[in-house]
Amino acid sequence: MLNAGAGPFEKSLGLVITSATADRVVGTMDLDPLRHTQPWGIVHGGVYCSIIESLASVGAAINVMPEKTSAGIENQTSFLRSISTGVVTGIATPLQRGRQMHLWQVEIRDDQQRMIAHGRVRLVIREAKPRS
Repeated sequence: MLNAGAGPFEKSLGLVITSATADRVVGTMDLDPLRHTQPWGIVHGGVYCSIIESLASVGAAINVMPEKTSAGIENQTSFLRSISTGVVTGIATPLQRGRQMHLWQVEIRDDQQRMIAHGRVRLVIREAKPRS
């Protein structure tokens, strides 16, 4: 259901949510050298930032919907290892879930379980606006 409702940005990246609960969100991406790399042949850091933001956002949303919604207000991502291809897996877990703010951490690992990137996303919790 989450993948069917993914936005155009997540679909264009190729991010697939493989499991999602209030306490843990897991997503994978098959890295494409023609779509995800920078001119020097390694995965662009923005790809990792996008995975981290997306998984944290799904986690926060699961916790507050349908009465409320969430929006990322800060993304702090560290790049730990360069790779060019393969499948990466991101795992998001909450560090803090308050009434007005959430803080989620995300680890991204390659298919050899090496940590490639790590990040934290702070999200604001707001009242949901009815869809028209």
